[in-house]
Amino acid sequence: MNTFDSIKRIKPYFKKYRTVLYLDLFCASLTTVADITLPLILKFLTQTAMDDPLNFTMNVVLKIALLFFVIKIIDIIAGYYMTSIGHIMGAKIETEMRRDIYSHLQTLSDSFYNEARIGQIMSRITNDLFDITEFAHHCPEEYFIGAI
Repeated sequence: MNTFDSIKRIKPYFKKYRTVLYLDLFCASLTTVADITLPLILKFLTQTAMDDPLNFTMNVVLKIALLFFVIKIIDIIAGYYMTSIGHIMGAKIETEMRRDIYSHLQTLSDSFYNEARIGQIMSRITNDLFDITEFAHHCPEEYFIGAI
């Protein structure tokens, strides 16, 4: 099974959580912009202090500090949303996948279970689903952040 087939199989699980996913990606963009902007603010402060010390007044410092504070608050809120709501979305998707897998397992014949190791099946379901949901949650974020 190639990557595109895997994505096609996972895609229906995201339909229900489309809004949460879009907000998660929006928050990922906010954290990325904050991560890019904060060093630029420090660079501006340093260059202003070094190049033009007469214009480096307390008023400029306070305005920049307020801007830094607002951006950092946005970064914290967006990061909180990504780590809390985004992971909850991943857990709910994992629950739905687990339900579908167990429903499928109940349709299999007795001869399948005579030849299969139940512990191995359960271990694979648990570990593989965890990996799939972590990938499903973090992959869109990482690709989106990389694109920004």
